[in-house]
Amino acid sequence: MKKLLIKILIAFSALAVSPFAVAEQKLDIMQIMGQFVQANHAASKCIKPDQKTLSSFLSNFRVVTVRAVEELKKQNPGQSEQQIVDGLKQRTGVVEKMIDDTIRANSCSDPRIQDLLKRFEMQANLKF
Repeated sequence: MKKLLIKILIAFSALAVSPFAVAEQKLDIMQIMGQFVQANHAASKCIKPDQKTLSSFLSNFRVVTVRAVEELKKQNPGQSEQQIVDGLKQRTGVVEKMIDDTIRANSCSDPRIQDLLKRFEMQANLKF
């Protein structure tokens, strides 16, 4: 189960809502999951959070992941968890590449990356 959860956490970055093209809309669990994935990836590239912050973020990330998986199961009742994970994995790299390209071109000081790092801190401080 722990291995599957890790795969799911990695795979959900495919669902990230890009800060480069966010429209005003009500957030659903998949969008929230995407935001967690983006913030996590940017933080992994640009900062070294203290252990308490990282643990809190990861704990919140797990809660969002569980809810997102539940939603995907509802939306795709014919798919197994592994099929859901595999499908998400195929799209994961797109979001990470976009973030990596932005960092490579503009460094971690890019305003969009800074927004993701702020989001990381806010998500770490959520109390679910």
